[in-house]
Amino acid sequence: MPVQGYSHISSDPEICGGAPCISGSRIPVRTIGAYAQMGITPTELAEEYYPWLSLAEIFGALTYYYDHLPLVESDRVAIAA
Repeated sequence: MPVQGYSHISSDPEICGGAPCISGSRIPVRTIGAYAQMGITPTELAEEYYPWLSLAEIFGALTYYYDHLPLVESDRVAIAA
């Protein structure tokens, strides 16, 4: 189901344990955020890592990531535990 206010982000308990993902994919928002933290640009992500994603989808994931950073990071800890 789409996340309200974020057209490129969805959350489904059957996909990635319900973690927010780029809609229509199994790519968690936290993964895109982790790449950004490593200094990989959105353009690099779209061209080199995820060529099937649009820049809009990547920027949507980054927007969600930074808007909900504590939640996304706590989700990472909860899944890793």
